Amino acid sequence: MLKKILTINDAKINVVDLGKGPPVLLVHGFPLDLKMWKSQIVEFAKTHRVICPDLAGFGLSRCREPRMQLQTHAQDLADLLSALDVHERVVYCGLSMGGYIGWEFWKQNPEKVSGMIACNTRAANDSLEVARGRRIAAKSIYQTGTLVLARQMAPRLLHCDPRKSKNTIQADVEKTIESTSPDSIAAGQIAMSKRSDAKPWLPLINCPALFIGGEHDEITTTREMSSDAALLPNAQFVEIKHAGHLTPLEQSESFNHHVLKFLNSNHF
Repeated sequence: MLKKILTINDAKINVVDLGKGPPVLLVHGFPLDLKMWKSQIVEFAKTHRVICPDLAGFGLSRCREPRMQLQTHAQDLADLLSALDVHERVVYCGLSMGGYIGWEFWKQNPEKVSGMIACNTRAANDSLEVARGRRIAAKSIYQTGTLVLARQMAPRLLHCDPRKSKNTIQADVEKTIESTSPDSIAAGQIAMSKRSDAKPWLPLINCPALFIGGEHDEITTTREMSSDAALLPNAQFVEIKHAGHLTPLEQSESFNHHVLKFLNSNHF
């Protein structure tokens, strides 16, 4: 899989750029990297140009200043598209924190967006309690370390199937979290705790949109995602069975089917 390292602002951004056709931008969740889209990149690239970066500070991307605001990540992505000579509109597909960044990306660049795919994400900002918890977690990561975080967080991200033992997906997720810089983890927590409430923006997003979530996602429930989707003028919601918060990894075949149906039916 061909990767490029591009200088974007103060960062060296690692990005996969594969395929030809209408562009689709895949943005990973927290605290993961572009490998979470491994089952989507090659499949989507059969009909579309897939642009899949590691966000600044995550995966193989490096930056001088950790991103303390989601708006900065959104600007990085817009500048990345320019650096790749992508001047047509893109379908933005983001999971969890990648979805939060997506609302900011749309707000900054509505003319750059032909469609939105919101995966296991919400439009509302954090409650005061959750935001406080994120700030505490941002400070404690330096004491507890990424290994402890990986072992605590990975099981919450995935649907626990009682018929199966710990599988390779969980092991891969743990490895990714453990390898992430504590500075980037802390900055991500702070950025998410300060994010804007995007719910008032949803009725203004009139491009085609797909909300897709896992049946057993306890972090972002399908009820909340369905409610958010109803606020957009041209959106649909799909629930994926037997999946938790990382639906593209856990049920890649079903996820890909619904996303490709959306992409092809809207002629992106």
